[in-house]
Amino acid sequence: MCKHNSWSDQYRRRRDAAKAFGRIFSLPLVKRVRDVLLDCVHDHARVLEVGAGDRRMGELLRNRRAGIEYRSLDIDPIGDHDYHDFAEIENRFDCVFAFEVVEHVAFDDLPGLLTNLSDAIEPGGRLLLSTPNTYYPPAYLRDASHRTPLCYDELAGLVAGAGLEVSRIVRVYHDPLFRAFLRRYAFGWLFRLIGIDFARQIVLVAVKPN
Repeated sequence: MCKHNSWSDQYRRRRDAAKAFGRIFSLPLVKRVRDVLLDCVHDHARVLEVGAGDRRMGELLRNRRAGIEYRSLDIDPIGDHDYHDFAEIENRFDCVFAFEVVEHVAFDDLPGLLTNLSDAIEPGGRLLLSTPNTYYPPAYLRDASHRTPLCYDELAGLVAGAGLEVSRIVRVYHDPLFRAFLRRYAFGWLFRLIGIDFARQIVLVAVKPN
């Protein structure tokens, strides 16, 4: 961990996040990550996607929000992206999002990544991050390229360490109605008893102070 993010500071921020947002089962459920994104992006917003892959979120935003200025950053040299490194970015954005990215980064490198993300955001703008829910182990363990399991309060502490204010954390869960009923209601008590969640992802939203 970099020198301006000591272990004691990170522990304090993590504890504060757990106190503010409660236990994992207290976090609200949403059906899709994109629902959170659409809540945060307004018409004519300037948006940067980090780890953009096939840029499908850009198409979603163009179809659902008028006048969007969408840019993408990805380290893959083959992809048709606007940037391949943060050093290439000269302007700031109203919203920056990185879905299923942070778990691929070594823990000691996360403060630097989050600082880069914060630097790309306009004051008053938002950062959105998604990552596998550590309370649902298969979501993290199924991919050998995952390097850092991030509990929701751990991630919130790191984001706060980058100077951002965490405003929302949700769990993502979408299953057919019958299966959802069994997991959420019929066996919900059992999940809580053994400390295992059925939601596969978490999404965090943070705001850059003015």
